[in-house]
Amino acid sequence: MSKFFAVFLPKRERKARKINSTEDEGKRFYRKRKFWWIFATILLFVLLVGGVFAYKTGRVLNKISDKDNTVFGSLLGTFGGGGLEDEDGRTNILLLGIRGQNLPGGGLLADSIMVVSLLENEGKVAMISIPRDLYVKMPKESYHTKINAVYARGEDGWRKEGMEDMKAVIGEVTGLKIHYAAVMNFEGFRKLIDAVGGVPVTLSTPFYETTQFVEGNECGGEFTLPQGTSTLNGEQALCYVRARENTSDFDRAKRQQVLLQALKDKLISMGTLTDFSKVNNILDAVGENVRTDMSTREMREFYDKYGKLNDITMHRRVFENSPEGLLMVPQDAPASAGYILIPREGYDNYSAIHEVCRDIFTLPEQSDIDPAKQFVKPRSKEKKTDEKKVNDKKNKTESSIKNKKTANKKTDSNSAK
Repeated sequence: MSKFFAVFLPKRERKARKINSTEDEGKRFYRKRKFWWIFATILLFVLLVGGVFAYKTGRVLNKISDKDNTVFGSLLGTFGGGGLEDEDGRTNILLLGIRGQNLPGGGLLADSIMVVSLLENEGKVAMISIPRDLYVKMPKESYHTKINAVYARGEDGWRKEGMEDMKAVIGEVTGLKIHYAAVMNFEGFRKLIDAVGGVPVTLSTPFYETTQFVEGNECGGEFTLPQGTSTLNGEQALCYVRARENTSDFDRAKRQQVLLQALKDKLISMGTLTDFSKVNNILDAVGENVRTDMSTREMREFYDKYGKLNDITMHRRVFENSPEGLLMVPQDAPASAGYILIPREGYDNYSAIHEVCRDIFTLPEQSDIDPAKQFVKPRSKEKKTDEKKVNDKKNKTESSIKNKKTANKKTDSNSAK
């Protein structure tokens, strides 16, 4: 109607209305164009960030994998077929924790040796810890060594087969086919814990380690944690899972299992894997400090299957030399071997360990793991000093005996001449 009556308006007014109408259409067009430019800019930014992030993810996964991957292939790996290797629905992954290559104190010795066993159909996970002092036969060789040295020996020289050697030995010890392996150094562990914002640990009594870190002034010299729940940062978590002199290697293995579970819970918690900065920090943490024989596709498959599971039945086992344990200290240990452990059935007889590893999902729990219950009263500095004096005296005596023997040999040799 308004257009009909507008015909009867004076010519000047009709012209003014037409100009105003044209201006309104121009403003509307400008507003629409501005909106689409803003929308396109935001979309481009999201795609750019997402693309860079996806590229970085693929590059990092490709870097830590020993498999022959390409970055492009790793980006598309999720859409590939196949799945994780398994045996009767069970996938076994060997996890190794090392100090770090080229670091003092045995940089490639395995401080942590754990098999994570995944039973997909039943939503069950088992963590099986092997003590570092277990005496095993070195693959492809005729001699025995402590199991924590197998990876280091395999990496020495030109072979670089430490991971494969460890998989072979652990397979022999546990009776399980080890499908995959991953190695992380101390720096990667520390950065990973910091990247997720720390992990909580609950202790029923205070925790102390007063001797292990004093000499190298690590962990503040004397490492302690209070009773109750504490959120550990990367450095604290690393000290906690390394401490063993006030307790034992077996107790340390139990603490490693508890902390690994806490880390897994933190990784899949709300907000961790949807926080861009946290995920970026996680990628930075693992990029230079983790090595695995999983392909990028298998890593994604692993996360898709197990990383998002909340309802998991956890089974834990630490092999030890307690009265009920399956290991013992041999009376006839070679002098050069130092402190070692062997199966109670004898050297290289792992039949009892095989049964436990095979049936771990149906066996009763070993015991409730309270990481603070392994607390041992800290040794006084005086006692430690006394022990050092005794050891020094012993070393001097042994050195003196050796020197005398050498001198006698020289005398006998001269006499013979």
